[in-house]
Amino acid sequence: MSDRRLAQLERELTTIGDAYSGLCTWALTEVTSGESISCRADTIMPTASLIKVPILVALYQAAAEGKADLAARVSYGPEHRVLGSGVLSRMSPGVQMTVRDAATLMIIISDNSATNMCIDLLGIDYVNATMRSLGLVRTTLFRRLGDPDSGRDARNMSVSTAGEMTSLLARLARHELVNAEASEDMLRIMRRQDYRHELSAELPWNELNMLGDDPKVAWVAEKGGAFLNGVRCSGAIFKGPRGYFAMSAFCEGGTGPGTGRNAEGNITLGHLGHAAWEALAA
Repeated sequence: MSDRRLAQLERELTTIGDAYSGLCTWALTEVTSGESISCRADTIMPTASLIKVPILVALYQAAAEGKADLAARVSYGPEHRVLGSGVLSRMSPGVQMTVRDAATLMIIISDNSATNMCIDLLGIDYVNATMRSLGLVRTTLFRRLGDPDSGRDARNMSVSTAGEMTSLLARLARHELVNAEASEDMLRIMRRQDYRHELSAELPWNELNMLGDDPKVAWVAEKGGAFLNGVRCSGAIFKGPRGYFAMSAFCEGGTGPGTGRNAEGNITLGHLGHAAWEALAA
């Protein structure tokens, strides 16, 4: 990627982000070269469910330290139940699964109750300490999901920056988090993401949802998040025939038309991801 082409992409992505009616921040890192471009990358933003990626990383770090066992069986209990995305909140307490299964539910269908199972296993302080050990000084989990003290403000639950989230994803893509085997297993989970309506929304294939253990030439490993006040965010690792890059983007406060998956923030994220994919990897 020439400096000129990267600069052109930076201008294109900035134009897309600035067209959003609220605040949009983003960062992108080419995995192989380490070249980066960004816009407002150090601005602290609410993460919504994107915080589940740092929780996943902390869980695998705990397993490597002997503080957690991914194969151990855990039970879903009433203390874990929280409404919103996922399926466990609709099931009877007592359902058992492995810790890795809970982590998988947390990522691929953004299950909030499974997320609380993972948080309770680790402790909030451990999640944050793991991020600090990786140099992510702003990425912070404040509360379990569904904590009434969060109110209706996503910033009371968890925050990060586009720069920090992209740094974390780039290190994951390079197999630098925990160890190579753990990094690849985290990627394996994230490649099986069921929700494809954020950064990868405009990419021209659906078979990514059905990837086996061995990734194909083109894939995306990702996680998104959504909340009130126009909060939409996404972090993804894109692998294509021409390139390999990590990207994250955050939107907040938008007042444009559309709701749910067609909200203005989702549309903006889709445009950002598609522009980057076409420039770097397609």
